[in-house]
Amino acid sequence: MERARITLVAQERDGRALSTAEFMRAEIASFRNWRCHHEPDFNARFVQLQLWQVDRLKATHRRLLEDERYRAATEFFLSDMYGGLDLNELANEVERALPLASKLLPDSVLRTSGIALELNSLTGALDQRMTEILFEEMRVDHIDSASYCEAYRLCSASSARERQLDLVAELGLGLDRYVRSRVIYATFKMSSRPAHMAGLGGLYDFLGRGFEVMRPMGSASEFIRTFAGVERSIMQAILDRDPEPFAAHS
Repeated sequence: MERARITLVAQERDGRALSTAEFMRAEIASFRNWRCHHEPDFNARFVQLQLWQVDRLKATHRRLLEDERYRAATEFFLSDMYGGLDLNELANEVERALPLASKLLPDSVLRTSGIALELNSLTGALDQRMTEILFEEMRVDHIDSASYCEAYRLCSASSARERQLDLVAELGLGLDRYVRSRVIYATFKMSSRPAHMAGLGGLYDFLGRGFEVMRPMGSASEFIRTFAGVERSIMQAILDRDPEPFAAHS
């Protein structure tokens, strides 16, 4: 299997904007080519990296996790939005029932699911490349802060990481916006049974969890700004070779 390449799925084809369905299918096609689906040993290392990053994110955003107002949303970001969405399940759903999804779910909600898919797919592509650098090029035995930061710099994917953070904000604000629209939210709630019957339970339940954690906050903008702002400052600190890029936020 060839080395991973971090590419952003094109938003247009032949000079026209891709439909939501076309874009989701393109993301799924990219996801199907990941090395971790074909090489068990590589997948074990890939999972090792993801677990290390989840622990880092929990330490970094400990204050948000301890804040009652933001706890549920932070847990959702760290679980469902960071590698938590089962792309295998969603890929099967998209390929099998996307035409039905287009009829059952409001288009605005379906577009939000496309953003979630792009975020998870891009995160996985970045993690796959990091796994290659850490375990095949640097040949580390275990991941620590120093080896992670060196691999991060060698990855040379600043534009992809900026896009990743933009997607985090876009997804969070989209969920927040739609849950406050009575028409969109009511339509979404009414589509629960037919969506599950059509085989779209994974997609529907993910969106439902996102809506529920956004509802109590009043507005998600401050939370999103804090979360993404911290991650951007850490990214810059790593690139600037700060010896302790996570320290200020732990």
